[in-house]
Amino acid sequence: MKKEWIWAGIVASAGITALASGQGLPPGPMPTPTVNVGPVAAAKAANPTPSAAAKNQGQKTAIGVGPASVKASGPSAYWTDLVDIDGDGVEEDTQFLYDKQRGILYTYKQDNYQCADGTSQDGDVLMGIYTQGNTAGNPSGSGWFVVAVKAGQCGEKKAGLFGCRFNASGKPTTCGTARVREESGEVEVMVKK
Repeated sequence: MKKEWIWAGIVASAGITALASGQGLPPGPMPTPTVNVGPVAAAKAANPTPSAAAKNQGQKTAIGVGPASVKASGPSAYWTDLVDIDGDGVEEDTQFLYDKQRGILYTYKQDNYQCADGTSQDGDVLMGIYTQGNTAGNPSGSGWFVVAVKAGQCGEKKAGLFGCRFNASGKPTTCGTARVREESGEVEVMVKK
């Protein structure tokens, strides 16, 4: 019996160490709804500009819908582009807003996300990807995403915003209920205990 407790302590310690070192969450189902973050996210962070095929180019001060939205620090470059931001092999129409002052490239689209039980739902997905020299001092290509879940989706009784922070490889590091902070354009993630 003591061996089992010691082994459980070692496994728990390894999971906490992985989280603290930014290696990602331990394997298994995620505690909250999640989206895949593909390698295009880090590539876009390195070059946060519209492609030659981008459309709807202009200036905007906000991106997203409802709780899955964010206000920029000021008028910022906006465009739509076909990209595979979630790494599923399908290019999808995605909105971009580059807040150069904060050093954050925001993306928004209606997309699939995975519930903790493995089922898939559709909803509002907002992502913030840190670019080189961002004011938060985070690695370029790392960032966060939030998903607006409606009441009844993913087994949630009431609507809410869930999200994860991810490292520059796109692996989630901290997940939980979320709130986008208007004053900074950052996300606050409250880990479920």
